[in-house]
Amino acid sequence: MRLRASSGPAWLRVAAGAAFVAFTFAVPALAQPEGHTALLAFQKWQAEAVNAKLGYNDALKRYREHLMAQGLSASAADRTIRLVMAHDEGVLYNRVYASPPDFNTKPNQLLVSAVEGVTPGRALDVGMGQGRNALFLAGKGWDVTGFDVAGVGLKLAQQSASATGTKIITVHASDEEFDFGRERWDLIAIIYAIEKRSVHRVRDALRPGGLVVIEAGHRETSKAEFEYDTNELLKIFEGFRILRYEDAGGSYDWGPEKIRLVRLVARKPE
Repeated sequence: MRLRASSGPAWLRVAAGAAFVAFTFAVPALAQPEGHTALLAFQKWQAEAVNAKLGYNDALKRYREHLMAQGLSASAADRTIRLVMAHDEGVLYNRVYASPPDFNTKPNQLLVSAVEGVTPGRALDVGMGQGRNALFLAGKGWDVTGFDVAGVGLKLAQQSASATGTKIITVHASDEEFDFGRERWDLIAIIYAIEKRSVHRVRDALRPGGLVVIEAGHRETSKAEFEYDTNELLKIFEGFRILRYEDAGGSYDWGPEKIRLVRLVARKPE
């Protein structure tokens, strides 16, 4: 999921991070997920002299080979690499959330409009960040769980919840680690997720009649792996009732630029 730091709008440049960054950061006292251990092991391996000059992508490739040489299967090695990449993103976003925000801290407007008049139930906020959408949903009566790899974002979300007397559940995890369950949620919000795997878990994780709300960049924005081609979301959610689908330029939540966005609101069949 690494891009050049200069490519795309602000939120994509943050996600790019240029290359692996190793530094110590004061992460809140949360139970450390599996991926945190995987990232620390990768950092230790990368610090060895023979690996220190490798570029990020080459380092990941070599590390995968190293894991398999240590006895891991190809699928287990691939999963470890996904964990490393996800929690490396978490390190970068810890810095973002620890600084004064230069992004939209209000709830996403597509989500706001999508739940208007909908009876609250159990909601999942994928990649919740500082919790702007989770807090909004909880304030509307939803029972909200959110997960993210950035511990600083989760801590800020809980602080905001405590300050307003709002209850949310936060889980320190990547999409690889989080248990989506089966027919568990009445609403799943995937707003600017820096991965494109969670969408494929929605079909099983939503309860019959449940809603999915997605907003992301179109593939043409920066060619990032987590952006969507034209009609890709429609194909993924074939068989769902499409309540809203947009593919057009517009303002987005991570900067002042206008980019081509895809937006989808769909309901799982009863």
